[in-house]
Amino acid sequence: MARSHFCSNFAKNLSYILKLKSEKAWAYPGFSPIVIDHLTGEGGEKISLGERIRSTATMRAVVCDVISEQYREVGMSMNGRLEKLREIESGTVTTGHQLQLCGGPAFFHYKIITTIRLARKLEKESGRGVVPIFWLASEDHDFKEVSWVNGESEKFVWSNPLENSKLPVGKLSLEGIEEVVKDWGGNGVNLMESEAVMLELQKAKENGEKYVHLFRRWLELWYGDTELLVLDASHPKLKNTAAALFAHEFTGSGIASAVLKTTEELKLRGFKVGTHIRDVNLFFQKGDGERVGIVKNGDGFLAGKTVINSEGEDWGAWCKKNAEFLSPGVLLRPLYQEFLLSNSHVVLGPGELGYWKQLEGAFQIREIVMPVLHLRDHVLVLSEELLSNAAQVGWSIEKGWWGEEEWKKVWLEGKMPSGIVDLEEKLSEFKRLSVEVAVGTDSTLEGAALASGATMDKAIGNLLKKIGKAIKRQNEQFLNDLSSSALKIYSKGSPQDRYMNFHILSRDVGGFFELRNLLLELDYLGGKAVCEFMHVVSSVNENK
Repeated sequence: MARSHFCSNFAKNLSYILKLKSEKAWAYPGFSPIVIDHLTGEGGEKISLGERIRSTATMRAVVCDVISEQYREVGMSMNGRLEKLREIESGTVTTGHQLQLCGGPAFFHYKIITTIRLARKLEKESGRGVVPIFWLASEDHDFKEVSWVNGESEKFVWSNPLENSKLPVGKLSLEGIEEVVKDWGGNGVNLMESEAVMLELQKAKENGEKYVHLFRRWLELWYGDTELLVLDASHPKLKNTAAALFAHEFTGSGIASAVLKTTEELKLRGFKVGTHIRDVNLFFQKGDGERVGIVKNGDGFLAGKTVINSEGEDWGAWCKKNAEFLSPGVLLRPLYQEFLLSNSHVVLGPGELGYWKQLEGAFQIREIVMPVLHLRDHVLVLSEELLSNAAQVGWSIEKGWWGEEEWKKVWLEGKMPSGIVDLEEKLSEFKRLSVEVAVGTDSTLEGAALASGATMDKAIGNLLKKIGKAIKRQNEQFLNDLSSSALKIYSKGSPQDRYMNFHILSRDVGGFFELRNLLLELDYLGGKAVCEFMHVVSSVNENK
């Protein structure tokens, strides 16, 4: 399916026609076998929205109260968005991600956009309210993973005094962040967009807020005009409700064995899944202390040097008292999420899809309903310049990902003198006749004739190299531009959406909200809500 969309770029005062081509996600190159199986298979058992609503009824009030409290904490209004979630008949669709600086790579936004659009589609089809939710990964302690963002030509990295600690990133102060965000904003980001991002940062600093609060502000800036609600599940009230889920990890009935069994079944089917399976899928983090994995130690448990439950209290009771200090690991977090929300669907990236697949057995033993797994949108954004340079080499996404050298190689092959083919044909004929004449004179001369042919091949090869170098030298600037274009589509083994920032990509197609809304509005297109998509967005300047 394809359509055109008119928009104006206020930053450049130019008019563009945006073209959007959408296809089923399996057409996107480079997916792993487990993702392809997900996209082309029948999928797992589907539970009706009504059944999911009934399973979540007891948790809904607690979740709504926590969300309301968290928005009030930073002085934000939800403009009635929470009311739909308070309705017991409503369902939810959730995605989540680390708190990547300034949104990080563009796929961060593609996950959210997919979630909002899917919720709208499900609501329309079911007749029930469906709320999109973003799960803040505020307890993740991998600062290095969230501390960077790319501008147009540079990578910007936030340095924080506690960056080498294992403190949850959401609890970090904003020290050192302002200069980095400012520099990023000056490296190709639309001026009005960068100023809006900076304004939220300044508000957060004035209020003495932590990074998690700033990130909520950014999400509100980007999606506050939609139905999206943001949940930070590190809240003690939510942890306390999951005390029994946590207690299983200490009593020998945790999820490790079930995950291991499902993982082995996936491997037997030929799928590679590599998420590390811990015996205890919990971390311990108290106050401003580090987040440390809990490990079994003889008959007890340790978190670093801290003895867990040193007095030998009943594990259920101990977890109830200490739930706020417990943090689910990567494999337990999805169960905690579904215990709280009982989503109809979760929107995931390709890597996340793999470890959620490992959890099918774990959901069964905990008797928690597993949601439908929905792959996020995969999007390629092509400016007019990228389109032009891609046309020079004949590249399109249907041909798969080409590295920078492949682009230059294909272009150079097309620029070699047309007479070379004729020359190679004549040389081949000359070598054949040389052997024929030599052997006709004396059969012992065949080797000499073949050696002579090899020498000619080497000479012609050297000549072609020199011709190629001359063409490169004459077109040095164009080849630099071609390399730049190639690297904006695929770089170091990764497609565009895994390193380029959404603000940068959207600049040449109308701006952040133009691209966001173009992708959000796909909900009126034909097909069922469960369809997973890839999109190619391109722009043409009407003033040319």
